[in-house]
Amino acid sequence: MNKLIKDLQHRHLVWHGAVKTPEPELESSGYSELDQHLNGGLIKAGAIEILTETGIGELRLLLPTLTADPDRLLIFINPPGHVNATMLAAQKVDLQHVVIITPEQEKDALWSTEECLKSGACGSVLLWLDQAIEIHQVKRLQLAAEKGASRVFMLRQKRYETLSLPLDLSLSLSASPAGVDAQINKRKRGWPSKAFHIDMQRHWPSLTLGEIPDNLIYFPASKAG
Repeated sequence: MNKLIKDLQHRHLVWHGAVKTPEPELESSGYSELDQHLNGGLIKAGAIEILTETGIGELRLLLPTLTADPDRLLIFINPPGHVNATMLAAQKVDLQHVVIITPEQEKDALWSTEECLKSGACGSVLLWLDQAIEIHQVKRLQLAAEKGASRVFMLRQKRYETLSLPLDLSLSLSASPAGVDAQINKRKRGWPSKAFHIDMQRHWPSLTLGEIPDNLIYFPASKAG
């Protein structure tokens, strides 16, 4: 019995009511609206879920975080398309520190993610998933992230599980002309949120739409015939 309890404690599956866990270390996301809703920024180590359609600005949202630790590796696992090296280089990312892994099976993708996280050589790991993930698998990724002082962003288009996952943060994104709209679904030491807007015009003016002038006159469409 003692061996079982020690094993559960080692895997962080036992809650100690009298023990206060230390506050997680945070760093700015680079976007004031997101920092405000997260009480300071994103965690430096842990598991973060991003529910988003592909190509709406999700990587632009994460770039300030991904480039905050230039001396460690940046890992892309199963990206849905080609990683834009020109864009990364323009953001001062050392391309020699970028690793792209494309396993054929999800179990291999999860294994690769866990190994990268606990190695201590990686700052952030981006993992694209299109299948359900189990609670114990998330726990393994969290423990690996804590060991390596790293974090994993799990990007997927929808949630497949019926049970709540023990994530450090779950964030939903939707497209917006001037950036993205975000909603916090779940986070440790905090409450979910209503949808809020994240403005990207200052960071990416050429990839966003500014305000529509109020002096435009719209003419009615001509009738056919």
